[in-house]
Amino acid sequence: MRLPHPARLLLAALAVSLSAPSIGQEAEPAPPSPQVVKSREEVTIPFAPPLDTPQAYRLRFERKFASSTNAIELEQRLTFAKIDGGYALTIEQLAINSGDRRLDLSDRRALDAVPPGLRVYLLPVVVELDSAGEMVRLRDWPTLQESLRAFPEAAAGFSGKPVNEGAVAAMRTVLEPFINSTAEEAPRLLIRGWPAMLGYGGSIFTAGETLASDVEVPTPFSPTPIPAVSQGSVSRTPDAHISLVQTTVFDPEVIHKLTLGVIDRMRSRGALKGPLQPADAILGLELTDEIAITFDPVTGLPISGRTTRLANVTTPDGPQGGGEITTITRIAP
Repeated sequence: MRLPHPARLLLAALAVSLSAPSIGQEAEPAPPSPQVVKSREEVTIPFAPPLDTPQAYRLRFERKFASSTNAIELEQRLTFAKIDGGYALTIEQLAINSGDRRLDLSDRRALDAVPPGLRVYLLPVVVELDSAGEMVRLRDWPTLQESLRAFPEAAAGFSGKPVNEGAVAAMRTVLEPFINSTAEEAPRLLIRGWPAMLGYGGSIFTAGETLASDVEVPTPFSPTPIPAVSQGSVSRTPDAHISLVQTTVFDPEVIHKLTLGVIDRMRSRGALKGPLQPADAILGLELTDEIAITFDPVTGLPISGRTTRLANVTTPDGPQGGGEITTITRIAP
């Protein structure tokens, strides 16, 4: 689940607040004496990545379930090049860590051991960015589309067991929206972690000031996006880095209606029996959508970042749901 960039949402809210007159205002007040003016720092998030200079990162993906957590870590190398209107970003996979197992992709023998049908997903990809750093297009998209079409059979054969045609068909169904997407939609769907971390260049904030904007958030519990409020602020860290924090706040009444809808669907499938009290329904669903990024004040690249997207349902039969927490950390050269 990906929200519009908070920087743009908050800038829109700021523009409204600056243009709206105060209620009952009759005349322009006299400016305060210089002795009592307390300046507030204006912070601009830059985007000037070093060109042709590899930047290494570690990305950790924690998949949360009701009673367990699965985690995998990727080590990646990012390299930026200048193009008309923005940048070309090359993302290379360096290593995959899962539990106590590590696949070092810098070792050609390790990459050669991966079946060709899966190897394409470990090769470098190039994404075009606009001048603010937002991903706008995935290069070589037709080639990747063909790889996605062949992926179910390739994945089924990877285990060495007889192919489960039902599982292959289910995987094709899951991949269909990705395969049918455009090159412009592909980065948001296929690039993990980075779409939420880039695209803030040029955004201007007043340090410490919390701004809010109305947004709509897609969730697996509703066929249409639900209304929410995005609240965000920027501050300086003690070491002069730029810290951006965004939290999405959901209306309790909306949560209540979503909860009742979830319960009705579960009851229709026979997963729930008996009456349910309204108070239980109100407390039954919790949505969390948070982003926190620390930017380099010179390049505008993330030093660290964390996105938390969780949807937890509490029912009489116990907790259900889950989500993902993504953490990125820059690796010092």
